[in-house]
Amino acid sequence: MLIFLIVLVCCVVVCEIVSQQSALKRVGYTCKPTSSVVEPGEEFELVTTLTNGKWLPVSYLGVVQSLPNDIQLNAYLGRFSSEPTVARLYSSCFLMPKQRLERRIKATLPQRGRHFILDATLTAGDLLGLSTRTEEVHLFYEIVVLPGRVDAPDLSRALGGFLGDVSVRRFILEDPVLTIGTREYTGHEPMKTISWKHSARSGQLMVKKFDYTVENSVTVLLNVDGNTDYDTLERCFSLARMVVEQLETRGLQYGFLTNAATAGALGRWSEVAEGLGGGHTRTILEGLGRATHDVQEPFENLLQRAVRRSERGRAHIIVTPGRMAEDDPLLARLREQSDGRIFLLSAEELAEEQAEGRAAS
Repeated sequence: MLIFLIVLVCCVVVCEIVSQQSALKRVGYTCKPTSSVVEPGEEFELVTTLTNGKWLPVSYLGVVQSLPNDIQLNAYLGRFSSEPTVARLYSSCFLMPKQRLERRIKATLPQRGRHFILDATLTAGDLLGLSTRTEEVHLFYEIVVLPGRVDAPDLSRALGGFLGDVSVRRFILEDPVLTIGTREYTGHEPMKTISWKHSARSGQLMVKKFDYTVENSVTVLLNVDGNTDYDTLERCFSLARMVVEQLETRGLQYGFLTNAATAGALGRWSEVAEGLGGGHTRTILEGLGRATHDVQEPFENLLQRAVRRSERGRAHIIVTPGRMAEDDPLLARLREQSDGRIFLLSAEELAEEQAEGRAAS
């Protein structure tokens, strides 16, 4: 009996030493969102996965996960704390040998912008709970929240009337198949518009460029220049979204220009080539979600870019923080190029309409 006890104690001591040295060896952890682009308040899931790849159990494994400070979690296991710059989710578990443990946490994010799931801290205990080891797990997952949709019936109707006029002019003007040239294929145009003859000559895909009375193209300008506050610029992003979605619904091809800066790997988002379709819209909407409040250039320079890229008669929709008069001198050249087809959307006007709606209710 004594020999058995000595052997048992020796085995426990050996296992304790091994567990101390390998507490976090072959222990893996990830925390990924199920969606990278979401609506404000849209529910998504955080999928956390813990794996124990060794033949010894992990008697205690604590996880401290860093999350966006404004994230809202539903039905989660563990303790949650929110600080001014970051939120933390605390949880713990026991892992059997070769066990994989997956948890799904429902979450929402209320504010437009980029949100990050960053590093986590793992703490593992030994077999007898006498000591612990800690390790940092480096994570970087991004969630982009789109600007909220606009609840402004009067502005929506006014914009719809303007776009209806743009659409109608297609059918009352002559030369419905007049081709005036070609331009480089951007990936957003329908395949039927590709000019194979010109593509063969140039060595790259080219698409037919139709007369503006047929194409009815529109350029959307988003301006963030001026002494504006946070709420006003957020309304600008929401107005720009309303414009883009209405253009997509009506099947009108459109390009996009802005002087807003954007964060993340979107390339040169200040200019999105003309196009139509789900991919084209998603590119612009994701840019609106990533946009910061930094100004890349003055509004006057943005208008000059629009004039340089505009064909005669192209319609323009301008989203801007403050009110502008139709006869504003800054718009003179663009109005002439557009044959007068300019539509102005003001964030201040939206704020007033929303205030009136709250007062009425």
